[in-house]
Amino acid sequence: MSCVIVAGGEVDRELLARVLAEADTVIAADRGLEALQQMGVCPDYIIGDFDSASEATRARLAEYEKQPSVQVIRLQPEKDDTDSEAALQLAFAHSTGDILLLGGTGRRIDHLLANISILGQGLAHGRQVILQDSWNRIRMIASGCTIRRAEQYGTYISLFPYSERVEGLTLEGFKYPLQNATLEGFNSLGVSNELIADEGVITFTRGTLIVVESID
Repeated sequence: MSCVIVAGGEVDRELLARVLAEADTVIAADRGLEALQQMGVCPDYIIGDFDSASEATRARLAEYEKQPSVQVIRLQPEKDDTDSEAALQLAFAHSTGDILLLGGTGRRIDHLLANISILGQGLAHGRQVILQDSWNRIRMIASGCTIRRAEQYGTYISLFPYSERVEGLTLEGFKYPLQNATLEGFNSLGVSNELIADEGVITFTRGTLIVVESID
């Protein structure tokens, strides 16, 4: 994993420790800094308006700003993008490879939907952006992919069209296969599929697909 963004939602410490061990670049987005502080980890970049951060965290920002190894970017609370999206733009500019977003899920459904939406920015940059928590791994694809059982995140794989429709959808190696199908919104056809082979192959000819791997 090239870059890890830690946002202000719920973050599992065990998961965070595991991914930080493989990260080349670490970005704290607003209140995500608190999770890193609790683990004694100093990020490479800190970005946000810090309106939801604790007073202690805001007080420590001045200390971080004195460290040459850390870049602190303060944003105005009134802005068009979220702190997570601003952190993602920072990741595009200052890292290469895959980008993992932790702390992007939680009680705020509007924030979750926003974070799922910005996964698509990775498609324009030719990079994979993954939204992950203890129970789910979410990504957006515009072409086929292969899910290997040995690398699968949990048991269930769900597919949702992000575009108006996904055409020519074929699923091989799945419990519920499809052949040249069209997946449209306003239904739950793609929910809770499972692998029955060592590899599950997803191909389609048109559209954008959200892939959710889930642990029950």
